[in-house]
Amino acid sequence: MICLLPESRPVYSASIGYTDRATKAAYIAAKYAPLLTSTVLDVGCDQAPLRALVGRPELYTGVDMRDTADVVLDLDREDLPFAPQSFDTVLCTDVLEHLERCHAVFDELCRVARRHVIISLPNPLAVLVRALLEGGPVKLKFYGLPAEPPPDRHRWFFGQQDAEAFLRDRARRNGFEIEQLDVEDAADFHSSDPLLNAALQHPNVRNGITWCVLRRKSST
Repeated sequence: MICLLPESRPVYSASIGYTDRATKAAYIAAKYAPLLTSTVLDVGCDQAPLRALVGRPELYTGVDMRDTADVVLDLDREDLPFAPQSFDTVLCTDVLEHLERCHAVFDELCRVARRHVIISLPNPLAVLVRALLEGGPVKLKFYGLPAEPPPDRHRWFFGQQDAEAFLRDRARRNGFEIEQLDVEDAADFHSSDPLLNAALQHPNVRNGITWCVLRRKSST
């Protein structure tokens, strides 16, 4: 993990990584345990593997298009059906990039959160550049043009700096501030060519998945 707030030490960290939905849930539970002890809303919960790992599973609510979720809805068509500040912590991990109306959904996350919002966003630009550097066929899993319509696609193509700017600006507009910003899956590419090496050290190439904890600003 690389913390992107140099003026502060990371408050939330985990000694484990993740490779799939199950291990990502374990990563979230370990890293953000202090924020998962009360009411939790998991937006885009899939099959809700996080439910069994939070402090009080009976206070967990999962939202997804799957009919196994506690609340079934289409985030690209519907707002969250909850009153303002209904949940102490709201999570939305690797979801916003799949939504056409990601800005409106971000605002909804903040609206229903009483204290914290936890968001993760990928770095699609880094994935593309790394695939090109490694050679071989480049498979654009979420951005290609397959012969058959894919069931799952990203709607936005961006770099890590875009993700960070989006999080900072939308948080400010909604009365939140960034408590912690860090990245996982950072790469370590080097080249003997000075110009190429400078490009490889750029955050949009070097940094991986952005993880962000937003905290509601005090009204006092």
